Amino acid sequence: MKKFLAMIMMGVMILMLAACGTNGDVDQAEGAEPEEETPEEEVTEEVDMDALINQLAMDAGVETTADAANFNFSLINTGEEAVTLGFTSSQQYEIQVANADGENVYTFSSDKSFAQAETSEELAAEESLTASEGWTSAVPGQYEATITFLVDTINGQSVEATPFEITQPFTIEEPQKEEEQDQSEAKEFEGDGEAFRNIKVTGENGSYVVSGEARVFEASFMYSIEDGHNVLVEPTPVQVDGDAAPSWSPFEIEVSISEENLPEFGTVTMSIFEESAKDGKPTNVNYIPLENFQPTE
Repeated sequence: MKKFLAMIMMGVMILMLAACGTNGDVDQAEGAEPEEETPEEEVTEEVDMDALINQLAMDAGVETTADAANFNFSLINTGEEAVTLGFTSSQQYEIQVANADGENVYTFSSDKSFAQAETSEELAAEESLTASEGWTSAVPGQYEATITFLVDTINGQSVEATPFEITQPFTIEEPQKEEEQDQSEAKEFEGDGEAFRNIKVTGENGSYVVSGEARVFEASFMYSIEDGHNVLVEPTPVQVDGDAAPSWSPFEIEVSISEENLPEFGTVTMSIFEESAKDGKPTNVNYIPLENFQPTE
């Protein structure tokens, strides 16, 4: 009997020792620190924001009348890849006009409402975003128009400051009294928009003034005048009053043709053009009619 009890006690002790060993293994497993996973490195593609900004070229001009100013402006994608322009609202641009004292006299958005939701505009290669707005309550004076495309992002990347902004001075002239006005009204021509624009012609009977804006190489171009049969003025160089292309600069040409050289019938026409740097041939030729002559009865 004693042997039997001793065997039972020994079996109980063996079971207890086995249980302790198992608990120890569990505690050790629970106390062990998990292996740290090495995070995968995020691969981000660098965006050259300066290159994207330089890929977009802005142009702006102001046309005036006696009591109004028209603002024409554009943003063209000169690159080979499309870009997406992001805006913080449906307003894509702003125009502000200040007078000679620096006081704001016109703000395009002041009397308008815009959807306050992000919008976007995709420009393919060589595609442009264009706009035209008018200020119709102008009074005579000197002004500066600041025109801004409100681009917030390009291809999803934030744009700092306002890189697409142009300040353009302009003048609303005092209206002339009727008796002081020229007998011939000024004639206006748009020009080709590539090298010449905003062309005006005044004068008659051989005395003319031709003015406008030019965007030409080395800030110079040529003009000549003919009547369809005879050359009245041989090709003559003109220097613009400003910088060479890509800037637009004003020019003015005064022409005097003696009366005996004027035609009895036909149109006196001025040609303004550039000379090709490659072969010297005329390029960007614009034909500006100065005056039409009809035979008297």
